[in-house]
Amino acid sequence: MARKKSKIIKYKKPWNLNVGIIIFTFIFVYLAACLFVYMSKEKVSIYEVSKGSLTDYADYNALILRNETVAASAQAGYIHYYIRDGRRVGVNDLIYTIDETGQTLRQYQQNTGESSLPPEDLKEFKAEAAQFALIYDPMDFSSVYDMKASMQSSLLEYISGGMDQELSESAGADSFYKVYASESGVISMTLDGLEQMTPEQVTSDAFNSASYPRTVLSSGQQVESGKLVYKTISEEEWYLIFPITESDQERFREISTVNLTVKGSPLRLSGALSIYQGADENFYGKITLNRYMVQFLKKRHVKIQIETEDVTGLKIPVTSVVYKSFYKVPRSYLTIDGELLAEVYGEDGSVTVEKTTPVTYGSDPENCYLPGDEYRAGQFIIAEDSNERFQLAQTEQLPGVYNVNKGYTMFRKIKILEENAEYYIISTQESNVQLYDHIILDTSLVTEGQIIYY
Repeated sequence: MARKKSKIIKYKKPWNLNVGIIIFTFIFVYLAACLFVYMSKEKVSIYEVSKGSLTDYADYNALILRNETVAASAQAGYIHYYIRDGRRVGVNDLIYTIDETGQTLRQYQQNTGESSLPPEDLKEFKAEAAQFALIYDPMDFSSVYDMKASMQSSLLEYISGGMDQELSESAGADSFYKVYASESGVISMTLDGLEQMTPEQVTSDAFNSASYPRTVLSSGQQVESGKLVYKTISEEEWYLIFPITESDQERFREISTVNLTVKGSPLRLSGALSIYQGADENFYGKITLNRYMVQFLKKRHVKIQIETEDVTGLKIPVTSVVYKSFYKVPRSYLTIDGELLAEVYGEDGSVTVEKTTPVTYGSDPENCYLPGDEYRAGQFIIAEDSNERFQLAQTEQLPGVYNVNKGYTMFRKIKILEENAEYYIISTQESNVQLYDHIILDTSLVTEGQIIYY
């Protein structure tokens, strides 16, 4: 039986344009393109201007001077100190002894044998050693020898109760001499030849430590008659002398007191500052101090860091500052309406005078500043009420920021008061920037007049 043919005819569905899908696809492609552009380009960050302050720091190599009196030995022989370096003594306190032959001390040591320190003296001795360990600087290894000499003097001082009397009564006492302090003060056995120098005698050579080698005397050394063996500092007042430049003179011109730190010391010092001329007619700064003299007794040359007064104003990042070229024009050449009469030169050599409204980027009582890209060097500006002419010459670089309060970058001139590696402090009166303004954080990423989305 023959199979019947199907009479069902498949209906071909017509193609319909779906507007929704097209719109969705377009939006998707647009968003993907915007995301790609956003992710691929450098980000422009915005900074909000705030109030702040900076402390100015300046480093100098300084010379320490004190009122120092040196003493020389009247006899030759072996010296033994009974006072530690940096110890304060009174008049007639035993400072040292001189043993011409060295036999007296050796005989005493043989007769007495080993000595032991009382617990209270031993505790103080250990504290001195522990303090040295805390402040020890590996870059200053010579301080180890200074400490050794100081500890030797300390030991003699601790065990010297009645020792000088026994030595005087022992054999050879006729060659044994005792020397007592003739004035009160702080004793030091560190000598360098600058003990008698005054601030007025300072020259640039005094800052070369190699020219004045330091000598640290200690017990057991053999000395000659007339050799300097110790010095006495009778006053607490001392001085820090440092060379200054012309810019330093301007920096310190109205400053009478400064705070400072000495490298290697945790102390923060404060002293009176003055400027004077030394023996070589160079200018030096002198800081007068009245405290902590003993802490720097063994120092002659130090590195100091001076803090000047805090400078307060608007605080902006260094990266937000850009420099723009300007012509400086006397304000007398502006018309009453704030316009300029500028000569315009035609290609045929003709000269006409046109009135223009300049875009000034700030001014001071005497000048206004015209953008260097709108005028050209050599162009003349004409005074309105006279025939005086002012020729635009070299441009000046003035600092500013890009303000984006209106959505695009606008140059605003600033006056920098102080700076460090990261921030500037700018004047609130002489800058065309206000508190809470929005400025470009990194000016290298934008140009003037660029639209900014943020």
